[in-house]
Amino acid sequence: MIENGRQNPREHLAGTLLLVMIIASVLAGFGLSDFLWIAGFSALTALVLLWPRTRRAQRIQCAVFVAIGFACLAFAWHEGYNELPIKQMLTQNHLLISLLSAVSFLRLITDARGRGRQIHRKGKKAFLQTIAGIHLFSSVINLSALIIIGDALAKKQKLGRTTATSLQRGFSLAALWSPFFAAMGTCLLYAPGTKLPDLWLLSIPLCLFGLGFTWAEHRFRRSGQLDVFEGYPVNFRALWVPSLMVVCVLTANSLVPKVSVLVLVSALSLIVTALVIAVRESFFRAIATVRNFSYTRLPDMYAELVLFFSTGVMATGISVLVRETQPTLDAVGFTPGIAIALLAVLLVLAVAGVHAIVSIVAASAIVMPLNPEPAVLAFIFLINWSVGATGGPISGLNLAMQSRYGMTMLECFTWNLRYTIGMFIGASAIILVALG
Repeated sequence: MIENGRQNPREHLAGTLLLVMIIASVLAGFGLSDFLWIAGFSALTALVLLWPRTRRAQRIQCAVFVAIGFACLAFAWHEGYNELPIKQMLTQNHLLISLLSAVSFLRLITDARGRGRQIHRKGKKAFLQTIAGIHLFSSVINLSALIIIGDALAKKQKLGRTTATSLQRGFSLAALWSPFFAAMGTCLLYAPGTKLPDLWLLSIPLCLFGLGFTWAEHRFRRSGQLDVFEGYPVNFRALWVPSLMVVCVLTANSLVPKVSVLVLVSALSLIVTALVIAVRESFFRAIATVRNFSYTRLPDMYAELVLFFSTGVMATGISVLVRETQPTLDAVGFTPGIAIALLAVLLVLAVAGVHAIVSIVAASAIVMPLNPEPAVLAFIFLINWSVGATGGPISGLNLAMQSRYGMTMLECFTWNLRYTIGMFIGASAIILVALG
């Protein structure tokens, strides 16, 4: 953990504000709507404080998204809209920011590393253990699990095709079902009315198909070399944390079904983390750990904060413009053909480098007048995020793989091309069944 002395008071304050944002978002989600303003202004203030940490590309991206949002508002004003939706701009994506910030606390109690004697097994079982480990731990601690396992595997040699694609897909496929991913939060937000169990009926089969496709591809590929694959000794004993979180989320959702799953995940991530530390050590140690993590680690969320806050402004502008102009599509409804065509367009955009949240925001505004089946629309958005992350050579995941493990853009694209096409075909079949 970063020592307090290495950060300045500005970042300490930003981290504290992000913690306040999480708590305010949870309270607002349980009906205390006045806390929305606190959540929104806390996020905005933290963004301003952390702005010096952002890179030039992030600042340009932020400026473009905000400009698009205000351009849409300007068109809406021209059409007769006469309000300034400040509250909506501040809080459009506050649940997503809160979700990402709150879930990061789970790193304190989740250990994906092997314990005791490090036995690096080889062969097909090692492959299955490694991809299962990256998948299950990524479902809760997200990119941290990929980095832990990827760094360990990259110590001995450069990641080959089998290892690299297994890490990419094991990680990204967790987005299809894990409520702790930003992808799931985004899809639930922009496909209103979606119930998590209904979405899982579609997404979990596709997730299993993706894992099976990855195993079969390397098993029967001439240079797959699964027999000599050297795996990572994942600490599967720590899976009780992901299991506990899923049980807690499902239980809470059944008890308070009207409360957003995003709110429940944010609240439970903080509560479970604090309770586990309190049981292991003490109540005061739990409070101190949460405080120190807020000081030292929450400011590291600056990139996600900038991305989701700026796209929230853009989403506000687009939604206001669509509501004011009421554009119509030349379609009678959200048919299987339109759903599959939408999926194809979104995947092409993802491979071309368009961030998933940008295309999801735009697509949601355009297709909502067709009254789509919520779970199917959310399913399409999830696929866009998950498959686009592996298939897009300049996605956030693949940029991380390129910078950290020496992969090239061409390798990121060609190594996953068959997988991208296979996932599109599998998803199309599921859509046909769901809408048939």
